[in-house]
Amino acid sequence: MFKHILVAVDFSPAWPLLQARLKRLTGWGAERVTLVHVLSSRYPATPEETHRPHYEARLKELAGDLAAPGLTIDTEVRSGEPGAVLTEAASDLGADLLLLGCRGHNRLHEFFLGSTALDTARLTAQPLWLEPVAEALVGADSRLMMLATDGSDAVGGAEALAARLAPRFQRRLAVTATCASEGCDREIADAQHHLDDIARRIEGLETRVLDGDPRHAIVEEARREQVDLIVIGKRGRNRIQEFLLGSTAEAIARDAHCPVLVVPRGG
Repeated sequence: MFKHILVAVDFSPAWPLLQARLKRLTGWGAERVTLVHVLSSRYPATPEETHRPHYEARLKELAGDLAAPGLTIDTEVRSGEPGAVLTEAASDLGADLLLLGCRGHNRLHEFFLGSTALDTARLTAQPLWLEPVAEALVGADSRLMMLATDGSDAVGGAEALAARLAPRFQRRLAVTATCASEGCDREIADAQHHLDDIARRIEGLETRVLDGDPRHAIVEEARREQVDLIVIGKRGRNRIQEFLLGSTAEAIARDAHCPVLVVPRGG
């Protein structure tokens, strides 16, 4: 599955939640984990390079807590704009998954909030797992995965990765949000045809055509079904409605109650 996972660490109170998620992900066959802390250039009071040894030591402490047989754990401290630095590090180090918290723990320290998560999602060439920082998610299991697709070529990577993840979940659901009201027979038929094609590749896949703006309909459906993971493509243009999946992905990552896995075209 994910052999090398890069984890963004900012030493916030959110770390135990990310650590719990990481342990579940490493249970899927990871062989290597790299913990990365960014001395961010975003804030007025940018940490000085003289602080680097302090953060390197703290990362090594966290790495010790993650030690497990057969798992290699590395640590790095880098400097710069967090989103760009994280995606560059993932490419440099050959990681095949980034793990990032997506909500901040206070107003002043926003490493995990908004712009960093969105910058990383826009720039990443690797799948990005956005983990909401919320105590309610501790202990969340792998009951239901939702694949959100618009039927475009750009979401092929997300569909392929969802097929690989499917055996890890008790239920699998694929949805498309479009006009599904009276008078939209063509749109419904096109959407269902694509969902049926995916179902032939994923055993036991449930499919559903949702009515409305995908930025809202997908989030609402995920909440109603108590989904444990939403898988979405990074960018793409719907053949039926003229919307950018990029803006949809941003809205879902911001509003979803559960983790969101953002997958670039090549997935």
